[in-house]
Formats: sequence, structure tokens, C-alpha cells
Amino acid sequence: MSELNLNIEPTQYKHILVGVDESEQGYFALANAIHQASEDNAQLTITTILEMGDLSTIDALNLGAVIAKRKEFEANLARYKAYAESQGAKNVQTIFADGAKAGEVLVNQIAPEVGADLIIVGAHSKQGFWDSIGSQAAYIARHAKVSSMVARS
Repeated sequence: MSELNLNIEPTQYKHILVGVDESEQGYFALANAIHQASEDNAQLTITTILEMGDLSTIDALNLGAVIAKRKEFEANLARYKAYAESQGAKNVQTIFADGAKAGEVLVNQIAPEVGADLIIVGAHSKQGFWDSIGSQAAYIARHAKVSSMVARS
């Protein structure tokens, strides 16, 4: 049996990307991302993604419904940023995006764009019409090209 070399330095992350939806698991992911960003003195990007594929045909064609949901998500992003800063996170930015599947947008578009080296999401999102990032946690864990964490409360 070979000798174990346990003299390994843990990764100090430089840019943490957290996907937050309107669920308890999403908020738990945010809390963990804030903690890790503070611990590592890392940049924190908080993102919310509106999954257009989850909209009914009627709502997808109703510009007013889409605009209202977008405004709600953008207002929540501002609240998440203020909360992160109040908890000691520095260098916090937010990104709102939309697409067919939140996990694909997070992994293939946003993470490379911001240079994330850690992605954190909740284990699953709430049930309902506007499901978002947590429902894509398995996709993110399998396809992310950087470290990922699926947070559970």
C-alpha cells in the first residue's frame, strides 16, 4: 500500500458564483456562498435565472407577466446583495439572466463569463410555476468545469 500524502492545501476560491431561486434551498445556497466568500475574501456573484421554458404559452406571450416577474427577481437580487454585504462579503455583484434551463445558463454562460472557480446552488427549488436553479443542481454538478457545491438545509 502506498503512503498517504495528506499535506494538501485547501482551495482558496477567488470568485464564487451562487445561483439563487425563490426557495429555502436557494437561500441556504446564498448563506453558504456568503460564508465562503467572506472566508476566502473572494468576489461573490449572485445570480437568478428566469427559466423561460417553464412559462405557459399564454404567459410567455404576455409581455406584462414576464416583465413583472423580471422586476420581482431583480428587486430580490438587490436585497440579496445588500444582505451579503451586511454579512461581511465584499466585492458583490448580481446578474439576472433568462433561458430555457437555468443550469445550462449558469454553467455554460455565466460561470465562464465571470471567471467563477466555485458554483454553489441549492439542492432543489420550490415546486410550482417559476421553478429555477435548484431543479438543475444535478446538471450543474455533472457539467460544471469548476468546483461545485450543492447546498442542503
